[in-house]
Amino acid sequence: MIICQNCGYEADKKYCANCGQILEIKRINLPHLLHEVAHTFMHLEKGFLYTLKELARHPGTMQKKYLSGERLRFQKPFPLFAISTTFAALALYLIYKNSASSVEDDFYHHYYFLVQSIMLPVYAFFTYIFFFRPNLFYAEALVLNVYMVGFMSVFIIPINLLSFVLPNGTISLCEIAFLLSYNVWTYLNFFKGKAIWWVVFKSVASIVGSYLLFNVASRQVMHWFIH
Repeated sequence: MIICQNCGYEADKKYCANCGQILEIKRINLPHLLHEVAHTFMHLEKGFLYTLKELARHPGTMQKKYLSGERLRFQKPFPLFAISTTFAALALYLIYKNSASSVEDDFYHHYYFLVQSIMLPVYAFFTYIFFFRPNLFYAEALVLNVYMVGFMSVFIIPINLLSFVLPNGTISLCEIAFLLSYNVWTYLNFFKGKAIWWVVFKSVASIVGSYLLFNVASRQVMHWFIH
């Protein structure tokens, strides 16, 4: 008999007779994630809004549940990322299409999905390096960041809508404040049990490193497209 990690029901078949989740849950590795990427463009599972709600209420905790095997109720990471960032890119384009933005801001608003997709492995790398633990796979750090970026992409839309009444500098400060606080909150929940100062320090270090490389990547991609 195998105990279902999603609902706790005991069964002896491939799938849980109570909730339908596969019973033999394997740890997430890179081949598994590559399969998920391909799956993104063929299927759209249920649970998108529920997953966003959990990411808003329990960031970090939600990712821990998913990685531990509680996956049936949640939208898979790459479909959620693809939907969220595509929606955010469209929203940013509509918000700023008639504004007098700088070349850098204009590029960021038009190619948000592309830049974030390129940066995902980098975000995961910084998480993996700064929060290195023997039982943390790089692929699991990638899942943590995919969910984070997916949720933050949705939330920056209402922040940028304020650009109609607030200056761009204020919008940028609001974005930075939100991204920083949400990242720290996520890491505090995900690495619960560690000293708070340890998590906050490494969170900030990881975010700063990611931000610096994000700027480098943005400029490089912008150079490719402009030239």
